Amino acid sequence: MKSIKFLICTLAVVIGLSGCASSWLDAEMTGSALTQDQYDNIPGTAEGAVLGLYSKMYVASDHHYFGQKSIDMATDILSGDMAMTANAYGWFTDCEQQQCASMTAGRNSYIWHYYYSIILNANAAIRSFVALEEAGTITADQKAALAQCLTMRAYCYFNLAHLYSPGITDSESADYFQGNTGMDYLCVPIYNENSSMNDTTKLVNEQQVASTRAVYDQVLSDLDWAIALFDETGFVRSSKLYVDKDIANAYLAYTYLQTEEYDSAYVVAKRVIDAGNFEILPFDELTTTGFTDQNDPSWMWGLDVTIENTTSLASFWGHMDLHTYSYAFAGAWKAMDDELAKTIPETDGRYKWFDAKKKYVPDWKFYDKARGVRADEIDRRWLNDIVFMRIEEMYLVAAEGAARAGKLAESKEVLKSFLAERDETVMATVDDMSKDALLENLYYNWRVELWGEGRALMTFKRFGGVKMRGKNHFYNAGQNMQAVDPANPVLLFIIPYSEYVNNQANNDLKQ
Repeated sequence: MKSIKFLICTLAVVIGLSGCASSWLDAEMTGSALTQDQYDNIPGTAEGAVLGLYSKMYVASDHHYFGQKSIDMATDILSGDMAMTANAYGWFTDCEQQQCASMTAGRNSYIWHYYYSIILNANAAIRSFVALEEAGTITADQKAALAQCLTMRAYCYFNLAHLYSPGITDSESADYFQGNTGMDYLCVPIYNENSSMNDTTKLVNEQQVASTRAVYDQVLSDLDWAIALFDETGFVRSSKLYVDKDIANAYLAYTYLQTEEYDSAYVVAKRVIDAGNFEILPFDELTTTGFTDQNDPSWMWGLDVTIENTTSLASFWGHMDLHTYSYAFAGAWKAMDDELAKTIPETDGRYKWFDAKKKYVPDWKFYDKARGVRADEIDRRWLNDIVFMRIEEMYLVAAEGAARAGKLAESKEVLKSFLAERDETVMATVDDMSKDALLENLYYNWRVELWGEGRALMTFKRFGGVKMRGKNHFYNAGQNMQAVDPANPVLLFIIPYSEYVNNQANNDLKQ
């Protein structure tokens, strides 16, 4: 607990400003979570048990709080790879000013509540399905639903682990964190299906903060269980909104990469690639259809946006696309950091994604061909789909895992397959790359390929080092940034103050 206590004492300089969100960990009943008794009395099918988990991923509660994509945008901005070019309307300004991760930040409380509310409801469903399994009455559909709940819980804990831990193993920050770095760092509490309380006025037994290693172990356990159930049931999803074996394996590969089990990361990511269920977005489609339609062959996980579920102005497209009627159209531009943009060679097909004449906004990455070619063709429907995961990520996980494991030949083979659809000029040089050159190229590709898709902060923490914010940021342009700066750890999310106050299991933190 010492590392958390130290951070709390260091960062709680504005504690008096807290109170913007009630605690989830206080175990009291809230409107966003169900007790086990409430859950057990809901009529419906096994499929209905997981639909509520998915709906939380895209429900908007404010114009910069709209589920997973708002978190993706927030962390990309916080990392510095996404620049806010103007302080317009106030949305996401806390991220640009690097104030969203502190213990009193409203966005921090939102992110905490978002993931733990999904976890809590997943736990209720898992507990019911396990009871059916123990009674010998569980059906194949219910087993498939259980697998989805486990995968969704793993997805939440995976994200909590990388957001609320430094993500470093080097010694330069060891003194600041009192020796607790890497997997030993105490980040978030673990709640599973056994945490429910018999008292129906309560939600859970409060848990102490667990180490990063323990949280990732929970992720691995959930995913192994889920994959076995997907195999047993032969589950075939009816929509890309549902998670399945491929998504479970993808998070398994990601987790191995984050926990430095690099050979396993390579093997599992390659398994997803070799399954052949998805295809890399081709070079000649990079600026046409790749980011608007969940039917695209490269999309592994995404939402079909309809009139019934669109969040209109308060949406990813509303904030990111100059040609969608909302904030970006009105001047609140989000752009690629210009220092990063200038590293993209013209031979790279992604060079055209970002418009240098408009401060490197993603004018052609997030592009809807339905709008036509006229600049004044404005989308007022807000029906473009949103992506949560693409197969390109598995190519990068596999190549990085292999490179870090010393399997340079395997890494180069995967990277060449990826670059064949991005930059054939660089692809021709891969065989001559050293391990360091391979990793440098992979870091570049993570930042460019997944720009705007919520991987920038995790990538920065994993690769470490220092980078400079470009001139197109409205705040701290030209500032040097460290992945985790011991003097100013603004990229490290801290347990929200409301949790620190209300979670009685962590009373020792308050002494």
